[in-house]
Amino acid sequence: MLMALSILIQLLVAGFVMFIPWLLWPRKSSDPYGLFHLSLNRLPNDDPRELPKTEWLNMGFWKDVTTFPDACQALAKKLIQAAQIKHGARVLDVGHGTGESLTFLLSNPSVNLISSLTGITSLTTHHNRSLERLSQIKVPKDTEINLYEGDAVYRPGAVRHPLDPNSHATFDAILALDCAYHFKTRELFLRQSFEHLAPGGRLLLRIFVWMQPNWKDGKVPRYIEQLERISFVDVTMEDISEDVFPGFVEFLKGRVLVGEYSDG
Repeated sequence: MLMALSILIQLLVAGFVMFIPWLLWPRKSSDPYGLFHLSLNRLPNDDPRELPKTEWLNMGFWKDVTTFPDACQALAKKLIQAAQIKHGARVLDVGHGTGESLTFLLSNPSVNLISSLTGITSLTTHHNRSLERLSQIKVPKDTEINLYEGDAVYRPGAVRHPLDPNSHATFDAILALDCAYHFKTRELFLRQSFEHLAPGGRLLLRIFVWMQPNWKDGKVPRYIEQLERISFVDVTMEDISEDVFPGFVEFLKGRVLVGEYSDG
């Protein structure tokens, strides 16, 4: 069975953006995200009394763009294009936030018409909001939609999960846009994903590697070895740090984030 795996990988010098979690996440909440990202998506001329037009939740790809929604869409588009999604493909979107990547996959003209879209998120707020948002858009009539609430990694006893080893469902593309650093463990996720990829399927992740500048002699080769042990082939890695962190940090400077979440 031929499998293809392509990874977008961000390489950090240790400590470079250690302040970002302090800026973005409440310290006491059991839900580290909530709906705070709505304020990030609001453009200068938007009415603050209304919801923003987009609900992206990633760090963005800031090459040739200046706004948070445009940068987030650019990162999603980069990942999706690397997945080489063909007409009629079956797609699993892991950690999809409040559904912006789901709506992108269903309605953006740059994405081929897919036959099924499955999503999973561990946050109830995000799951419910995604259900609400998808009910408000025109979904292609021949596209099957399945949204799950649960951890990205299947655990024994889970009632409904797209990576359940007893499920015969397979996917042509599995996407984890900006969430793989939460997985416990990432190796389990990789193994479970491999078992549910169709022949020739692709797994796309954007991950952090916390390391010193001499990274070429360290963690990256170990990632490649781990993937090859699982039996993935055609492993591709790309360092996109320079088009992510400087732009994201510049965007955050001077912002006061007013989140729609509770800090306990």
